[in-house]
Amino acid sequence: MQTYTNKIMAKLVIYVIVFTIFICLITRIMSYFNSNLQQISTTVESNTNYATLNLYLLKTVKTQNVSIKNYGLVDNDDTSSYYITFINADGTTSTFIKIGNIIYFNKIKICENVEEFKIIIDKSEKESFSIEVKILDKVYNSQYALN
Repeated sequence: MQTYTNKIMAKLVIYVIVFTIFICLITRIMSYFNSNLQQISTTVESNTNYATLNLYLLKTVKTQNVSIKNYGLVDNDDTSSYYITFINADGTTSTFIKIGNIIYFNKIKICENVEEFKIIIDKSEKESFSIEVKILDKVYNSQYALN
């Protein structure tokens, strides 16, 4: 009877050890895929935010008779943020400004998690400007020419 109990106990210990190894292996595989999903999610979020900003800028720039009214750097307490204001022929204005980590178009929030937003104006031949945006550690650069 003692040997039968010893055999059962040995099988039980082996079962627990194999089960623990299996669970550890499954957990390791799941954590690998989870970290990849988080990385993909971050990339998709930053690309989406930049695409939205780019579309708003393109729509504003492609409007006939639009020009840059003013631009610059606004210092608020601990943060500095760039802004650019466009004016249409009819006198309406459109402003892009970074406040905190958000870029606004007038009062509409269009980008989140923005670490940097820089505007560089080039008035050489044709009036144009460039932007440099850093969203979730990914840097985007674009150049726009006014009509």
